[in-house]
Amino acid sequence: MSATKVIAGTAIGAGLIAGAVYFARIRRAGVQLQVIPNANIHQLSLDGLTIRVDALLKNPTGASFKIKYPFIEITHKDVLAGSSQVVNKDIKIPAYGQVLIKDMMVKIPVLSFFSVMYDVVKSLLNNKSIVFNVGVITTIDLGWSQIPFEHKQDLTLKHEKNGSKKSEDD
Repeated sequence: MSATKVIAGTAIGAGLIAGAVYFARIRRAGVQLQVIPNANIHQLSLDGLTIRVDALLKNPTGASFKIKYPFIEITHKDVLAGSSQVVNKDIKIPAYGQVLIKDMMVKIPVLSFFSVMYDVVKSLLNNKSIVFNVGVITTIDLGWSQIPFEHKQDLTLKHEKNGSKKSEDD
């Protein structure tokens, strides 16, 4: 066996090991992606309720990756109340970094889910808090494969007594 073949075999083997370690780190990063949603009442009118959702995406790992722009679903008492628009946009999340995605609007129409809206509007007009479940759905793009990602969390929406609006995490 010649020295050239040994060196070539060693280089190929080292490349395969380095690639396997890199892909394992990236796959782990997808599992460790943290999502912190924040929802605020944007508008309450006779047409319905518009909720503005901001999402802080944290990557506590050494691998950077891209995700598709998140799709937001809001449920109330296990009934789909509304969802955001679908946007075909990539967002890069740096290694050991975070990205804040702002102003994702979710419209909850009055006529579509009247029973849900009745409960929501009645509570908001009486200055009582409402618990919604906010689902953030996206796809993590690792370059060589794409992994679906979904995060759900309960959020409490309420009006402050001075008329401004706010959201609290449970």
